[in-house]
Amino acid sequence: MIVLDFDWTLLDCNSDTWVVEKLGASALMNSLHHTLPWTQLMDRMMKELHDAGRSMEDIDQCLQHAPIHPAMVSAIKSAAAIGCELQIVSDANSYFINKILHSYDLHHYFPDKNIHTNPAFVAENGALHVLPFHAADEQLPPHGCNLCPPNMCKGLILNSIQGKATSGSTRREVIYIGDGGGDLCPSLQLQKGDHVLARKGFPLLKRLQENQNVVKATVHVWSSASDVEAILSDLLQFES
Repeated sequence: MIVLDFDWTLLDCNSDTWVVEKLGASALMNSLHHTLPWTQLMDRMMKELHDAGRSMEDIDQCLQHAPIHPAMVSAIKSAAAIGCELQIVSDANSYFINKILHSYDLHHYFPDKNIHTNPAFVAENGALHVLPFHAADEQLPPHGCNLCPPNMCKGLILNSIQGKATSGSTRREVIYIGDGGGDLCPSLQLQKGDHVLARKGFPLLKRLQENQNVVKATVHVWSSASDVEAILSDLLQFES
């Protein structure tokens, strides 16, 4: 089973700031950044963009051009072709992720049940709303994990995924691919025989190095999507 973060991992940018920047609202977002938790900030920014006359078509146009490296597309397709289950665990939102996956024809590999993120929906007035994951999911109450932001504990999500995957069967090897500080918690849930791919120059790698005495999985460092493809090719024995 391969579990991927989305922003700066599967996608080679931050989808939230990509949209806000492309629609000319970065200054407002920066002014509000320290006053609201991130998910509430994005909900506020979607309201501000709507009030400024920006449409969902404008947002969709931005998302269609958000960059996914060809090597990441190739790695996903190769892993799926040999039977790997693919999961996304992301602090982005469902609307952005689904639109971007459709743009690259990758949605076939990630059914809705395999995308774990903050839910988003278009309201009757045409504005996009973004809600926190844990507050929206009745099966996963607020987590209280001191490693994660209040809206999402990726470690709890990973445990839930693994619980469903191993029901009545042998536990499968997990390959976790991420970059941010929020990816530390699930990385620490991994066991010997699992693998975590941490992006060079991003918070996850530094935090894994600071906690290496409790990291059980094998850590692999990557800088580009080509590195991810090569590492997965070596671990899964497919041609990159």
